[in-house]
Amino acid sequence: MSNVYDQWERLVGAVIRREELWRMFHDQSPSVSSIPSDCSLDSQVLDVPFDFSSPRSSSSYQQLPPSAVENLQKKEKSAEKEVSKLKLVIKVEVHDEKEKRKAMKAVSRLGGIESLAIDMKEKKLTVVGGVDPVQVVSKLSKSWYTEILTVGPAKEPEKKKEEGKKDDAKKGKNGKNRAPLDWETRLRIALGAAKGIAHIHKQSSGKLVRGNIKSSNIFLNSQQYGCVSDLGLASMIQLPVMRTAGHHAPEVKNTRNLSQASDVYSFGILVLELLTRKSPLHATGDNEVLDLVKLVNSLNGKERTADVFDVEISRNRNKKQRVKMLEIAMSCVAKNPSKRPKMDQIVKMMEDIIKSYARNQLQPKLVFNEGRNLDFGLEDLLRASAEFLGKGTFGTSYKATLDNGITIVLKTLKDVIVTSKEFQQQMEVIGRMKNESAATLMAYYYSRDYKLVVYDYYGAGSVSSMLHGQFGKSKISLDWETRLRIAVGAARGIAHIHTQLGQNIVHGNVKASNIFLTAQGYGCVSDVGLATLVSTTSVLHSRSSGYRAPEVMDTEKLSQASDVYSFRVVLLELLTGKPTILYEDNEKASQLVRWVASVVREDWTAEVFDIELLRYQNIEEAMVEVLQIALYCVESVPKHRPKMSEVVSMLEDIS
Repeated sequence: MSNVYDQWERLVGAVIRREELWRMFHDQSPSVSSIPSDCSLDSQVLDVPFDFSSPRSSSSYQQLPPSAVENLQKKEKSAEKEVSKLKLVIKVEVHDEKEKRKAMKAVSRLGGIESLAIDMKEKKLTVVGGVDPVQVVSKLSKSWYTEILTVGPAKEPEKKKEEGKKDDAKKGKNGKNRAPLDWETRLRIALGAAKGIAHIHKQSSGKLVRGNIKSSNIFLNSQQYGCVSDLGLASMIQLPVMRTAGHHAPEVKNTRNLSQASDVYSFGILVLELLTRKSPLHATGDNEVLDLVKLVNSLNGKERTADVFDVEISRNRNKKQRVKMLEIAMSCVAKNPSKRPKMDQIVKMMEDIIKSYARNQLQPKLVFNEGRNLDFGLEDLLRASAEFLGKGTFGTSYKATLDNGITIVLKTLKDVIVTSKEFQQQMEVIGRMKNESAATLMAYYYSRDYKLVVYDYYGAGSVSSMLHGQFGKSKISLDWETRLRIAVGAARGIAHIHTQLGQNIVHGNVKASNIFLTAQGYGCVSDVGLATLVSTTSVLHSRSSGYRAPEVMDTEKLSQASDVYSFRVVLLELLTGKPTILYEDNEKASQLVRWVASVVREDWTAEVFDIELLRYQNIEEAMVEVLQIALYCVESVPKHRPKMSEVVSMLEDIS
């Protein structure tokens, strides 16, 4: 009898140890080199003399106390019942109540449905019951665009909410937008997960299987490497595999068929998700549901490399690395298990890709643009006395005075999404823009942790600080002649930018805080060309939204016409002396553009102008002409807006 309880005690210890392993996976933040050791099995778990792979066999229970056997059997039956009942969430493009009723009627004809609902606002249909997702999608896609969002058990076990869950970040969850994932982070997710699985495969004389590898079981540690969760739970109970899940190998029928080769297949699906940002099952809208493997295989040759990748990483020029990762993924999902690589081979291939990425990222020193090889380096910048100037869309600016007496502006860039090579190419383009009305880029620096740009320092400060004040400093009184020279100079600078590289260059962030005064008192634009280097989120969520053209929804929509629109807002600031966002007595915010339009519409033109300007004689006609130019630049159709060269001519005629 004591022997029975000894074995029961060891079983309980094993289960407790598995819980500790789960917490270890989520609480620790191992480095790359420590992932295998920190995210691994302990040999004590493997010493338990019970067959964890088949708990329903009588031999697994024969040594246990009767009460324990009864509890385990109840849990088994409950699990079997739950796994047959799915919760399916599908995006369906229904547009009115009539279509809603038609869609619900079509689905309700399928058997086994317990509940059915459509959220018209989110355009989501939720089905609960013993349903076949493929049949549901086939029914709906005959009449509407249909896309599977989630497939899972009707009742999912609650887990501790974890920061940095990879699946949530990749696809978004609970209605939240998807988090941006740059190429480096995706590489780290893949490598970390691969190392964890490879280490698992080495345990128990190389026979241990991970099972249930999918993006929702991959977490990020503090170094942004993937870490596998739910370790070993797949083999603890024999269950039928849900074919609609999309991440199981074709040879796997239930959890007893799991193998290291099927782990490799599931890992391949994970890599495809990282590369495409698509779910394992993808509705095509043609009465067909494709898994990711079929979707990628449907694209051939150049079409595959051009169309398969997520647009967020397609802007990154690491094309060779993306293609190599795609080749690894496709080798993992080979139909014949014997042709799939081993996990340790995959780790080696991915480490080689990571090394090549790291080599591309290195920028060992401060790089000066042609003709600006000044006598200072990165170390001089870092130890120079610095004064905070402001935080903008692209980063934080500092005034730095070097030991040799030179004063410069150092800007640390944030959310840069391009590679070292792309960064260098853009800096070279910016450096060649030699014009007195465009701030000269002196130097730049690129590393994994820091992206810096260095400009000449303009002592008078930005036009925004002059008009509105900054950091407790009062605004500066600007007469009409000074304001007009600012407008003319800034317009010349933007027009010059627009003539570069076959007239394809865009400034992308025209605003008063990026315009400075030259020694002659003309406006000079800064931050040229930085918009294409940073993430869409940084630009769209910035405080410069009052300058943004209505058609600009992401950085890919930036154009020379949107620059013209933004310059128009600068003209309005110069005319009114007001900031781009106005706050009324009730603290309700409104845009300067709308306020000016409402005043002009009421024919109160004189009310628009800054009261400081009204004391000057014989300038009202010139101010009205500049106002007309500003209104001309606001055409809702971008192609109807004037070119910056035309704006320059009109402003020069006034001056």
